[in-house]
Amino acid sequence: MNTEKQLSDLMVSAYTHQKNGDLSLAIQAWNGLINHTDADEALKANAHLSLGNLHQLQGNNDLAIESMSNAIKANPNSAEAYFCLAYLEQEKENFSSAVEYFEQAIALKKTDSGAFNNLGNCYDRLEQSDQAINAYSQAISLDADYIAAIYNRGNAYIKAAKDDLALHDLNKAIELDANFYQAYYNRGTLLKRMGKTTQAEQDLTKAKSLAQQELEQKTPQ
Repeated sequence: MNTEKQLSDLMVSAYTHQKNGDLSLAIQAWNGLINHTDADEALKANAHLSLGNLHQLQGNNDLAIESMSNAIKANPNSAEAYFCLAYLEQEKENFSSAVEYFEQAIALKKTDSGAFNNLGNCYDRLEQSDQAINAYSQAISLDADYIAAIYNRGNAYIKAAKDDLALHDLNKAIELDANFYQAYYNRGTLLKRMGKTTQAEQDLTKAKSLAQQELEQKTPQ
C-alpha cells in the first residue's frame, strides 16, 4: 500500500470512528497518523487539533491542552488551536493564560465575536475592568445584537462606576430579551444605587418573577 493511501485511510478511519461516537478508536487512528513517518506538518497539525477536541469531549483536559500545544508546534498559525487552549485554560480558571491565548488567537482571526466576549470575561475575572470593557466593545462591534457581550459590558461598567453607560447596556439587553431576569436584577440594583427607587423596585420584582417562572419550567412535573 502506498504512503498516500495509508495516510488517507487513517484519516478516513479517524473521521468515521469520530462520527460514529467511537472516540477511543478515533483517538487511536489520529495517533497513528501523527506517528506516521510520512505525515507532513499540516496533516499532523490537523490530527493534533482533532485529537485535542476528542480528549476534551472525554473530559481529559490535560491531554487536550497537550494536543492543542502540539497542534501549534506543527502549525503556529492555527487560530483554532489557540482558541481551544484559551477556552480550556478559562475553564480551569487560569485566566492569565487564557487571556494570552485569546490574544494570540484574535491576532490570527479578528472576526470571532465569541472570542472577544470570552476575553472580556477573563479580564473581568482578573478585575481589569477597562480591558474587559474594551474586549466586550470589540465583540459588539462585530455583532451589534450580541446580548451576552452587551450584558457583560453593562456589568463591567457597573464595576467601573460608569452608571449611565451601564444603564444603556442593560436597557439594550432587556430590549433584546424581555425575559432576561439577570439583566432586570442588575438594572434594578443599579437604579437603586442611582437613587431611582421606584424603578429599581419594579425591576427587582420583575427579576424575581421571571426567575421563579424559569425555575418552574425547569422543574419536572
